[in-house]
Amino acid sequence: MGINVKFVSSEREQDLCFDIRRRVFIQEQNIAEEIEMDDHKIEAKSIIASYINNYVGTARYQYKKSGVKLERFAVLKQYRNLGVGKALVKFILKSLNNESCIYLHAQETVIEFYDKLGFKKNGTQFYEADIIHQKMIFLPKKNL
Repeated sequence: MGINVKFVSSEREQDLCFDIRRRVFIQEQNIAEEIEMDDHKIEAKSIIASYINNYVGTARYQYKKSGVKLERFAVLKQYRNLGVGKALVKFILKSLNNESCIYLHAQETVIEFYDKLGFKKNGTQFYEADIIHQKMIFLPKKNL
């Protein structure tokens, strides 16, 4: 398949994650940089994905009072629909095996994507960064 996913282990890899997020969220989706680039305000674990030796995707998660929040999933446009996003989600879920509550805020356009990976809608839709989102909670199939 050619997809490799791992935890960020260097400043260079973190900078590559920031570059991917800038391209996807700031340039493509017109999200303000001060909203998107908040890493100096939080403590999060970053993940990076490569496809045939090109860094093409990223995500992060952070521990919150309400559980583990998965966020900032970004895949460069030309590498979408190749399984990179799915590989990022699966990598994180595997690393968070024993957490009681795992959730995310999905943009409306990717709710179905997360649903297929075991996340279920929770509550009503809301706006984040002027984009409609839906809170989704991970419900492992073994618990259904």
